[in-house]
Amino acid sequence: MVLAACTACCALTVNFSQRIAMFSLSNPAVTYMLYCLQQRVCVEATNAVPSMAESQVQHDRLLSAAVLAATGGLLDAVVYTLHGHVFANAMTGNVILLGISAFSQDWLQAMRHLVPICCFIAGVVASRYLRILPQFYASIAVLALEMLVLFAAGLLSLSFPEMAFTAIIAFTSAFQVSTFRQVGRFAYNSTFITGNLRTASEALVNQFLERESELRHSEAAKARKLFLICGFFLVGAIAGAAGAPHLGNQTLWLAEPLLLVALGRVLYLKTDAGIPSPE
Repeated sequence: MVLAACTACCALTVNFSQRIAMFSLSNPAVTYMLYCLQQRVCVEATNAVPSMAESQVQHDRLLSAAVLAATGGLLDAVVYTLHGHVFANAMTGNVILLGISAFSQDWLQAMRHLVPICCFIAGVVASRYLRILPQFYASIAVLALEMLVLFAAGLLSLSFPEMAFTAIIAFTSAFQVSTFRQVGRFAYNSTFITGNLRTASEALVNQFLERESELRHSEAAKARKLFLICGFFLVGAIAGAAGAPHLGNQTLWLAEPLLLVALGRVLYLKTDAGIPSPE
């Protein structure tokens, strides 16, 4: 009796599957949806386990993210210390201080915070046009531009107008934060760390809440990498605050070797991925 019931159930299932197949073939839209679902499942299954080469690339990108974060912290510390207590990267702080200055009717100080905000927006817009290029060329162009601008800014004396100096750094920093936003499989910010801290803290908790070992490992790795990036940002800020009183604007030159490391990693990953570098 049980065998007969199982046989009937199997026959009913086969008949139902055949009807679904016939309905799908007679409806192109349904067929296309099933095809897209199949492709998505295949892609997710392929991406579930990274290869050894991909793991090496993610490790190398983490190095680039760390040195870029250190650069972001250094720039903010130097500009804030030497140029009117204004942030070059942390636009959240500038907006808050802009509101405080406007409420206090300190319009000069309000303008000091408004200028980098506008220049940061302009830099994001300009970087979007630059990123029309392939990712490799856009990354090289951004790093080369930032190295050139910071070297030139380091030659300027402290008597150079503060708002103009801050505008230059904010505009340039926008290129960095807009171009370098991914490390491995997750996003990060290289010039401010609020989002990094939020994501890292969530991942730190998620590694204890997830049931699957693979997900726990992934969340632990995410937390570790983002906290490392935040730590490098702090180190860069300390270096900028320590050097600014003694070196002045030349403290910006401390970012040059960091950017050079990031540039070297971009060139290395291009070759390591099997894509020849331009001659």
